[in-house]
Amino acid sequence: MASAASDLPPLPLPDGISEHYIPTDDLTFHTLEAGFSASPAKPLILLLHGFPELAYSYRKIIPTLAASGYYVVAYDQRGYGRTTGWDTRPYSEVDLTSYAATRIVTDAVRLVSALGYSEVACIVGHDFGAVGASLCALIRPDIFKSTVLMSHPFGGVPAFPFNTYRNPAPPAPAKPDIQASLAELDPPRKPYKWYYSTEPACQEMTSPATGLHSFLRGYFHLKSADWAGNAPHPLSAWSAGELSKLPNYYVMPLGLTMSETVAQDMAREDAAEVETKAARWLPNTELAIYAAEYARTGFQGGLNYYRVATNPAYQADMAVFSGRKIEVPCLFISGAQDWGTYQNPGAVEGMGEVCSDFRGVKIIEEAGHWVMQEQPGEVSALILEFLR
Repeated sequence: MASAASDLPPLPLPDGISEHYIPTDDLTFHTLEAGFSASPAKPLILLLHGFPELAYSYRKIIPTLAASGYYVVAYDQRGYGRTTGWDTRPYSEVDLTSYAATRIVTDAVRLVSALGYSEVACIVGHDFGAVGASLCALIRPDIFKSTVLMSHPFGGVPAFPFNTYRNPAPPAPAKPDIQASLAELDPPRKPYKWYYSTEPACQEMTSPATGLHSFLRGYFHLKSADWAGNAPHPLSAWSAGELSKLPNYYVMPLGLTMSETVAQDMAREDAAEVETKAARWLPNTELAIYAAEYARTGFQGGLNYYRVATNPAYQADMAVFSGRKIEVPCLFISGAQDWGTYQNPGAVEGMGEVCSDFRGVKIIEEAGHWVMQEQPGEVSALILEFLR
């Protein structure tokens, strides 16, 4: 499988970025990089992408970061793109433990070691990649010396109940069944993470009625600053009433698939205007890269992480880090039109409590969820300022 990926035509990349396949004893990582220097070795910045994205999503900031004296490496994560060696078996057969939180960290440590480094100056993560970056900083601060999280705040690892032997605590209130509560709304809704955890999700996203390119254009547009429907604000509680304020791409109509949800919202948009706005940050030639990669691999590799996130059985390995905080410097960046900042009520507001050296929240105007693609200059400047 590794040879099949490495035999693919090279990606069309900006000047200064090179493409590599790095074999390890587990995965063969597909990487995009700039700034390598064997002597003296430059400090390393590691970039982790989100869903449904690729290392390619960092193409606009890699050269800028490298020009400031860093060795910058982005990689397709396990389950994505041209990285190979991950479990590709059908939905019912895949080993989900290979997608658990600690495996995300192990993958990053394994790649860093293969690159010949023992520490990373900064690990940067966007969306699902911010989950991985926060876990790397939490679990291996000896390696990952700082972190920048984008679009997905770190919510912390809950502490065990304390001193309950001699002072029994009253029973904790039952957590609401958010799926049932949302289904009772009028109109009924469902949370996207749970939908992504179902078996049909991969097929309907890979082969949507509108075509894969059209579906991805809609998905990227609706979560960007180009869509007028994005006006994010804090939510007060993890309740159906509050979560129903989220757009359809986060809290979907109960009876629709994700591609149908996107098509429904895109039917109200002016197609020519969408393309004109997107040409600034994700023209069709670049969107075609995503469409080609996901047509080849499908979405199941990325969707497997949602199956882990929505099943408490696969969260058990994180209990060993109960109550631990991120101790290295941490910065949060998001777009002003990004609902990802607030989709988990209270998370971004609480980052100062779960990060010992929190350097604050930076909100970038005229950016939605795809902040490093929509406003790469602003993102690069904030990362470099943070590192200085």
